[in-house]
Amino acid sequence: MAHSHQSRRSQLQSLGSQALVDLSDCCCFRSLPRLGVLVDQILFERQVAQPSLPLDPEILELLPC
Repeated sequence: MAHSHQSRRSQLQSLGSQALVDLSDCCCFRSLPRLGVLVDQILFERQVAQPSLPLDPEILELLPC
């Protein structure tokens, strides 16, 4: 049950982010700069709150030391 809840939550967060991106685009095209800035700030804060992805070991091997 916890897995399906987590999966649903992840899906809703993804859809929520897409909705915010769409809203940000609409604000840009409709000359609503204050709302656009607020939406962009929310998107930025959501990105910062996400844990960073681990680097692929194969890519790390290609990087110079």
